[in-house]
Amino acid sequence: MAATMDSLKDKAAGVAQNAAKTAKHVASVSKMRLEIIKEQERIRRSYTKLGKVYYKDYVTDEEPDEAEYKPLCDDISASFRHINELREQIAEAKEAYKSGAPCDEPCEETVILPVEETAE
Repeated sequence: MAATMDSLKDKAAGVAQNAAKTAKHVASVSKMRLEIIKEQERIRRSYTKLGKVYYKDYVTDEEPDEAEYKPLCDDISASFRHINELREQIAEAKEAYKSGAPCDEPCEETVILPVEETAE
């Protein structure tokens, strides 16, 4: 009887640990997906600013000034790089989660769900 109770207690503890691990991954997924959305919005705003600068130069027949374009283009490129890094972390986290690897500190900050592509 005591062995059965200990067995049930061990099973319940295992289920609780699995639920905690899944909850950590789901929280990480939400955090990373929001970060990707934030970067996509930053890209959209930079594209809008870039278009306004280009149109201003077009309308006034001015030569394009690299000092105006470069920071905007650098911001866009940095955001795309960050999104790509996040997507790599997603792939790594999915593999770690599927393999049942223990989740240490770096793993807690990664994502396990795929990110849908959005039209820019």
